[in-house]
Parts: sequence; structure tokens; C-alpha cells
Amino acid sequence: MHNTFKLAAVSSAALMIAAAPALAKGPTLKLGGYYDQKLSISDEDAARGTTSDLDVRTDVEIYFLGRATLDNGIKISTRVELEGGTVGDGGDGGNVPDGGNTNFDQIDEAFMTISGSFGSIKIGQSDTAAKGMTTGLQGTWISNVGENLAFNTSKLFSRQNRGNIVARATPASQMDLNSDGEQISYTTPSFGGFQVAAGYAPNNRETFDGQEGANSAFKDDIFDVGVRYMGKVGDVSFRVGGGMATANNNNVVNEEDDKQWMFGGSVRMASIQLAASYSMQESSNTLATENTPEVGTLELGIRAWMGPNQFSLAYSRSEVQSTRVALDGDEETVMILAMRRSLGKGIRWHNSLWYYNAEDGSPTKDSTTDNDGFAFTTGIRVGF
Repeated sequence: MHNTFKLAAVSSAALMIAAAPALAKGPTLKLGGYYDQKLSISDEDAARGTTSDLDVRTDVEIYFLGRATLDNGIKISTRVELEGGTVGDGGDGGNVPDGGNTNFDQIDEAFMTISGSFGSIKIGQSDTAAKGMTTGLQGTWISNVGENLAFNTSKLFSRQNRGNIVARATPASQMDLNSDGEQISYTTPSFGGFQVAAGYAPNNRETFDGQEGANSAFKDDIFDVGVRYMGKVGDVSFRVGGGMATANNNNVVNEEDDKQWMFGGSVRMASIQLAASYSMQESSNTLATENTPEVGTLELGIRAWMGPNQFSLAYSRSEVQSTRVALDGDEETVMILAMRRSLGKGIRWHNSLWYYNAEDGSPTKDSTTDNDGFAFTTGIRVGF
């Protein structure tokens, strides 16, 4: 079945490109992106993991955007993302050891989208369409007006890799099993507000030229699917949906597949928006031994628009369920109170007040494994 899916996906994309008519409008290339200059201060109980309490942070991305339209109306667009001052693709290096001095400039995503009345096909090194569809349903993502919880928590606080708390690298599931690996995905047109997206990635470690790079978490045959419905009743607009992702796990012989799922939605009434979601990383075992624990995450958010200002309150809580006593009951809670003010077209001043709490569920824990703290970030973001 997997081979049939692969053959159909590749054949369909190739046939569409080969049969394309002449251009109705020549290709164009534009630049886009943003520059976000931030200043953060933090205070936490953890004894290790931070290098300073005051941190100057820079988050930069440049987009190279190509576009062309064929005679039959089919649109072809390309996007290449160049990141600056980053560690991996997680934004600024932040308040972490050696933050920002590795992979300082790198290509993050690079992909092509072919769209028309049939829907859209996305091919390249990027998130799948299903992941993109469900990210917009996350409770904290929808209600974010300041710093993004998923990307910035680790920049401000000592988390699981610097203590004994086992929580996810991003506390909310984004169905991110292919890690921007090479993928192909399809999104249907909107049928009365209802859409479906499905994607496939051969693995999570393939580079632009088809060579497989080093990755300690080998995953193959990655599939995901997302569904979403958007509608309006009177003056109330809403969106609901969910998704699921699976991947063959090749780290250990007889290890179970990775599985993630989520559902969520939001409601907007005039200048107020409410959002909620729940996501799950299911446990995986090798025979009778647990390798990855189960982690569930609840997200809630509220957002308000007041003239040039926006305000939001976001809440996320993750909890581990495990057969291992040392992991079972680990918890992580994050709250962000934020405001944003428009200073002009494409320019905004943003402020985020953070609260962070991590609790080690182990009955034999010591005083250094929990963490509790506050942080504040202010910044100016220029989008272009």
C-alpha cells in the first residue's frame, strides 16, 4: 500500500507538470520576511541551563517568493526561507548555552505549490499540508499576539533536556514527524467550508539532494491527515478540526510506530476570540518495554482586538503518563499574557509576560529537578 501511494503521488505530480500549457503570466520573484529584535529578562528556580538573566535576542527570516500563472489558470508558486541567527529552525538562539552560534544562516523550508480548482499540491522540504492545517487549530497558536509558546519557551526557561522533567520539545503537538523533510501533500478545495489535507514523507532525514543525513530518530513512511471546517452563524465565525500522524520507527528492532493526534477549534465574536485544543503523543514500546511515554497537552486561549492594540492570554499544560516510575506524572505548565500595538504598516511592538512551571513526578525527586519562574520579553517586529 505504501509503495502504491508513493507511485500515485509522484506520477500525479509529474503528469500535471508535464501537461502544463504555456504561461499566461511570466514568473516573478519577490522578497518577504521579518526582523524581530527582542529583549528578555527571566527569573527561575532551576540551577542550570541558562547563561544569563538578561538576553538580547534576534529572530530573522527572509523569504524568496516565486510565482507564475499558466494559461489554464493553474498557479505555481515557490518559497525558499533563509533564517538568520538560529539554532536549527527554532528561531533565535535565545537564553540557552551557545545559543545562536551554530547554523547561524541556513535554509529552513524550500517548496513548490501547484494550485487550481482541483485544490493544491505541495512538494519539497517543508511541513506537510496536514500539519499546517492543524497548527492553525492549536489553542495557544490561535490566541498568540506576542511570543509564540511552541518556539520560545525553551529560549527562556530550563526544560526537560537540562533537568529530569520529561516534556515534549514543543509542549503542543503539531504533528511534526517529518521535521521539514522532503514531502508531498495535497489539500482539497473548500466544500462549503470543509477541507481535507493529506501528506507523505519518505523519512525525516533527507536533504535537498536526496542524500540521507544523520538523524538519531530515524522515521520512515510518514503519513498524516488533517480535516477542518470553517463557518459563520450570524456575527459568529468559527473553525474546528483535527488530525493524525504516523511514522515507522526504525530506531530499534520491533519498536512500535510513532503516533500523534490533535483536535481543536476557535470561535470569534466581534473583537473577542476563544480557542481550545487537545493533543496527544501516544506511547511506543519495543515488545513490552516503553521507549516513548504518552504525553497529553491541553491548550486554551483568548484574544481581543482594540483599535491598533491586541491582547491575549494563553495557557498550556502537558502531562506524562508512563509505565516508568521516574517519568510518570511529569508536568509542564506555561502561561503567557501578551499585548501588541501596531506602529505602522508591517511594524509592531509586542510584549509578553511569561509564567513557567515544571514538576518532576518521580517519588524520589530532589529539589533541583523542578522549575518555576517568570520572564518578560519586549520587542519590535518589522515585516516586509
